[in-house]
Amino acid sequence: MLVHRADITTSERRAFEQAIRASGRDPASFKAELFEATLIELGRTLRRVHVAACGRAAQYEASSGCWTQSFAQHLAKGVFG
Repeated sequence: MLVHRADITTSERRAFEQAIRASGRDPASFKAELFEATLIELGRTLRRVHVAACGRAAQYEASSGCWTQSFAQHLAKGVFG
């Protein structure tokens, strides 16, 4: 298995920042990093996003591309303070 950092898509980045702004926070206080794991033997690539802010962090399954919805729900529940 090969794991590496990758770029978050423009649409994902836009949805991520929009969710932050909708919660009344500053996108500059959040850091998101995407990691991809290539399973050579299965011919699959798995994606996972790590988000950190306010001394807290969470990870989101991103292979399906809808991780920003889970992130927005966490913001609404106060996971990031």
